[in-house]
Amino acid sequence: MHKPQPTRLHLSIRKSHKTQIDSDRGFGLIEVVVAMALIAGTYISLVDTYQWVLLHYGQIELRRSELNRAQDEHERRSF
Repeated sequence: MHKPQPTRLHLSIRKSHKTQIDSDRGFGLIEVVVAMALIAGTYISLVDTYQWVLLHYGQIELRRSELNRAQDEHERRSF
């Protein structure tokens, strides 16, 4: 018995399959880059929000201390 000879159809399927595997690797790389960009963007956004909260909290504490000083001055004058 001898083997059947491969047809052109089989060769073209093999070539397109190899091309598809190469493009899948490229697509996976794009997915990784997009995921990293999303993670970095989220991290930067969280850090920015945290800094804004700290600044806002500092301003509130400054106002609170000024009001306490003003209240102390008022109490001293009333005696």
